Amino acid sequence: KALFFFLCTHAPKQRAKFTRIMESCQKKKQKELETPTELSDMPDELILKIFSFLPFFKEDLATRFISEYGKGLWTPEPNVMFDDQSIDTSMSFVYGSLMSNDAQILDSLHLKLSNYYSASDINFLVQLGVNRSVRELRIDLFGKTLELPCCLSTCTTLKELVLDNLRIKSVPRWFRLPSVEILQLSSVAGGNSGASLIRIYSVHERLVVHQNTYDDVTMININVPTLRSLSIDNRKGMYGRTGGFWINAPSLMFLNIKDTFSNCIMFESMPAMIKSDIEVTHNQSEKFLESLTSIRHLSLCSPTSVTPYPTDTKFPNLEHLKLCTCSAGWQNLLACMLNDAPNLRSLTLKLRHKNDINPKSIWEKPTVVPECLSTRLEILKWRDYEGTEHEKDMVGYILANATFLQRATFSTKCRDQCDSRFSELQSMERVSEICEFVFD
Repeated sequence: KALFFFLCTHAPKQRAKFTRIMESCQKKKQKELETPTELSDMPDELILKIFSFLPFFKEDLATRFISEYGKGLWTPEPNVMFDDQSIDTSMSFVYGSLMSNDAQILDSLHLKLSNYYSASDINFLVQLGVNRSVRELRIDLFGKTLELPCCLSTCTTLKELVLDNLRIKSVPRWFRLPSVEILQLSSVAGGNSGASLIRIYSVHERLVVHQNTYDDVTMININVPTLRSLSIDNRKGMYGRTGGFWINAPSLMFLNIKDTFSNCIMFESMPAMIKSDIEVTHNQSEKFLESLTSIRHLSLCSPTSVTPYPTDTKFPNLEHLKLCTCSAGWQNLLACMLNDAPNLRSLTLKLRHKNDINPKSIWEKPTVVPECLSTRLEILKWRDYEGTEHEKDMVGYILANATFLQRATFSTKCRDQCDSRFSELQSMERVSEICEFVFD
């Protein structure tokens, strides 16, 4: 009886409640079907109304784009340049990014903005790229100030960031670059903002720094313990500008420096260094190369008249050396390097750029034959060989002591005298019976 009473009193109520729930679900589903879920599903008039609130709205371009989009004539591009001098391409990116329903990856976005834009305008454009998982972002403001877009701090797809020809207002303490592997600062000014940006650079694969006359920092501190590759170009600096670079990068493996203005470049210990190309024109400290003792490939151009490392320094891993012959003291530097690099296998001498200094100092032969000559050296290359007396003396010494030399290559700029110079070289005594002479 109790069960019969329960069914009679409660079943109708539960059936009615269930019916109301089902009717409500059906109405909700019908409403969702009738309501546009994407911008591209909306009427053209409503889309134009929404676009009119955008900072870069152009009604004629928006109308044309909606027409092309409706006909299926527009497809998202993986590489986009937003150039305010090419407004058609720029608007196509803006409207297309908002209407596109797919999740296509944006490989690169280049913002080239010659006119003034507010921080919100730039943040809006960068946000469009972030929404499409941008991998490479370049911002060029033609010397104007950039307020770093906050959306970059949450972007986990960005691998390369290039800031070109701009001034950074400030770097907020909360700002981060969580996934950037390559950071390039080209003509970036703004006090210590560039250094602050370097400090919060977190993935630390490659850093590129280009200086020029816009820069207002005399000493740049690059303190990135996990950095692996560093490139510095300071060949367009301000004349009379003093300062330089202090580099603390113990994990650094590849270093490239072209600096014609800094009078102070300091390295902390870099035990992982593999390859370095260094070109400086100002005299550096006597301990300039002391931190590069683990290096394997070294290309060096230094005008200093003294050996740029302490006398007890050794380069046990150095196998390939390229030495510029434009400075006054390069002969003495070569003599020291031969003594201090016992595993040197190839030696290249080359005049990388002209210099008013015409070195005439006499080649000072090492008192003891360097170990690398008697046991390791296989390749000798001499570019822009002039055949002077001290050069012939140097070549003669190397040929007479390089037991395992396999090839000696010489080239000269003066073709009129090349035959006589090469004949003199061929007549020199050489200890290696397998050495091949090449003239080009």
